[in-house]
Amino acid sequence: MLTYQVKSLIKDPGLSLSVHEVLEPEQLILGGERIRFLTPVTIEGSLRHIGGWIIEFKGTLDGAVQMACSRCTKATHVPLHSDITQRYIADRQENESGDDDVEVYQDEVIDLTDLINSEICMAIPMKVLCRADCQGLCPVCGKDLNEGPCGCSQDDTDPRWDALKSLLQ
Repeated sequence: MLTYQVKSLIKDPGLSLSVHEVLEPEQLILGGERIRFLTPVTIEGSLRHIGGWIIEFKGTLDGAVQMACSRCTKATHVPLHSDITQRYIADRQENESGDDDVEVYQDEVIDLTDLINSEICMAIPMKVLCRADCQGLCPVCGKDLNEGPCGCSQDDTDPRWDALKSLLQ
């Protein structure tokens, strides 16, 4: 599905190959969290010959996932976007450019699957907030503080520090 024959690109450097893919993953487990996709993941871009045996993919990845807010655990809509640039070189050629970020392709076929999978994972934020001023959950009773105060005493200090309080007065 994400595999492209690039023989024509190698023969004619002026050509480019348009890439348009729509993936419909159901869910992903990342860092122990189940992430549900709300929209298909769309990949738009092009493969083009940039010299020698080097083919470059430039494109974008867009989609949306649902994740739990890191503070209050409410389901949160998270848009995904990633600008992607990746170079590929034929397996029979040396990487003379010194670029470590070059992947190898074989038999004049480029497979974007691993690239797209890693870009999806990198586009997903590590911490998600339902809103910037999310108050989270009460550490004592677990009530969602976005819905209002819970009445628990928030003056829980370690009694070992009580002697130092007198210095502040």
